[in-house]
Amino acid sequence: MIDLTACVMAGGLLSGCASTQIVAPQIETVDRPALNTVTEVDVGEAAVEAGRRRSLPGLALANELTWGDGLLRKRFTISPGKLTARQSDQRHTYYVSDRMTARDPLLGTAPHTSGGLCRANDGSGPVRGFITPGLCVLTWNTTPQVRDIRIQEADDGSRRRELIYHGRADGKVRFLYRETTHDGPAQTQTVEYDLDEDAVIGFRGARLEVIDADNTRLRYRLLSPFEATAD
Repeated sequence: MIDLTACVMAGGLLSGCASTQIVAPQIETVDRPALNTVTEVDVGEAAVEAGRRRSLPGLALANELTWGDGLLRKRFTISPGKLTARQSDQRHTYYVSDRMTARDPLLGTAPHTSGGLCRANDGSGPVRGFITPGLCVLTWNTTPQVRDIRIQEADDGSRRRELIYHGRADGKVRFLYRETTHDGPAQTQTVEYDLDEDAVIGFRGARLEVIDADNTRLRYRLLSPFEATAD
């Protein structure tokens, strides 16, 4: 529940404040692609991927939004970017922006980290704004241009492994192996394979049969996944 004293909004707005709860993340086990099926990926995409993925609903904002004049009342501005759903109540979901600022007539401009966009849970009505979660009342200077997205976040205790296709040259295919955890930097290793020697390639237990490869796309069949490891 949020502090009711925080429901006094800048610019003289005062209203009731709804109790909110934290939006729970979605946690998925990633193990793709399926074995023995023909799959295609573009350069830069993971041909083999394993681990755990944590995500939250989000909005991608395409245009800048403002409210207030910065003279008689604070002026709030949200720059284009991604906003993450952090809280909700019975009526609304609140998407927090990390690119929101507040301009005070006396104190100048400073980041505002507890506001963003909000909309009805049933999808009805316009996308509005909020200063404090629980108060979905701001009408922006222009209509927010948004689309729904999923936002990936670090997952405590998780480990993610990817074998990313990097193209073909001189009869060889190149891959970038990337391993990430929640509490450390990514570990990477570049590997390449000569298709004139064998169409089946392997790395850390994963085996791929390359059907076709060029500098834009890889067509292949996964014969076995990454070797199992203890997280």
